[in-house]
Amino acid sequence: MEQIKACIFDAYGTLFDVNAACRELSKEVGHNWESLASLWRLRQVEYTWLRNSMDEYIDFWQITSHALDYAMETLEIDNIKLKQELLALYLKLEAYPEVKDLLTKLKQKGFKTGILSNGSMKMLNSAVDNANIRELLDQILSVEECKTYKPSKKVYDLVEKIMKVKKENVMFFSSNAWDMHAASNYGFNTIWVNRFNAKLEKLPGKPINIVNSLEKIDEII
Repeated sequence: MEQIKACIFDAYGTLFDVNAACRELSKEVGHNWESLASLWRLRQVEYTWLRNSMDEYIDFWQITSHALDYAMETLEIDNIKLKQELLALYLKLEAYPEVKDLLTKLKQKGFKTGILSNGSMKMLNSAVDNANIRELLDQILSVEECKTYKPSKKVYDLVEKIMKVKKENVMFFSSNAWDMHAASNYGFNTIWVNRFNAKLEKLPGKPINIVNSLEKIDEII
């Protein structure tokens, strides 16, 4: 793929494990920690779409907190201390084990690398530093730049606007099918990192490849 000049990654679910906070506090949360993690993530994403439609932007950290409130109330978990601990851990989500090695190999091959995420810069900087991958990234792009969320084209525009790489020269990676579809439809080359064995959505845009992790991605591109 000689035309690829930059490898751009979604953050949450792609580079960083969104279930890690609830997993780490599973004893404190109880037997339904997986339900809490799933509902928290679902509402987090849905609130970005709804706020886009309502033209009511707030940053992703506030959305993450509101989504956790909803999930805990739904599951009847009344524990402010636990909420605070979960949010603190969300700032330091674990990177998937293959991430650092892949970014190292991509840099060695001469690709520009970056993150394009709904996350706030506060959240992304914290996660990147916790994973010790800052030196392996050329750019961290947050929707704070355009005050709207994926799948708005304004978000995907940030890559060319800031990194000066045309869309046809970008390989975009996301574990979120809707994000992959939107990025493909926008004009990025995409690889769907289907970590959770999901199905393709009935939406425009198709990936050029589907993988279940980021391992050996450097051999594909």
